[in-house]
Amino acid sequence: MSFIGNIFGAYGARQIGRFNADLYAKQAELARKNAEIKRTTFEQITLPRLKKDQERNRSNQFVNLLKSGFDVDRIGETPYLVGLEQSIEDAFEISVQSFNSTVAVQNEINNASLLQAKGQGERFKGDIQYRTGLAKAAGDIYMNRETYGSLLGK
Repeated sequence: MSFIGNIFGAYGARQIGRFNADLYAKQAELARKNAEIKRTTFEQITLPRLKKDQERNRSNQFVNLLKSGFDVDRIGETPYLVGLEQSIEDAFEISVQSFNSTVAVQNEINNASLLQAKGQGERFKGDIQYRTGLAKAAGDIYMNRETYGSLLGK
């Protein structure tokens, strides 16, 4: 009568596979939400704060240049060139921060895709174990048909 254990084992494997698939699907959903949170945080908090800091630094730099006077004798250090160089550095900083944010968001999305695929694999594994258990039960019944007799009665 080991076929009964095979049937219950098959059913259990299928249920575990479904549970794991659902669990991974929920983790994938959380990862996607984290990606959206990171994107929103960057766009609504980090980027405006960075731009505000840069604007404050540009203003302070302009005031310092006005206090120091305009000395055109220093080649490469005129207020215009210093301001231009600072603007280039600011634009580069924003570009780097935007790139880093995009990479972080994309990593979360990739993580979500991997988790979802892992969940589908767990469901498939559970289904295979379910079918294997049923096949083992059927084989056991067939091999011991003389011992078991009819399952429907005589």
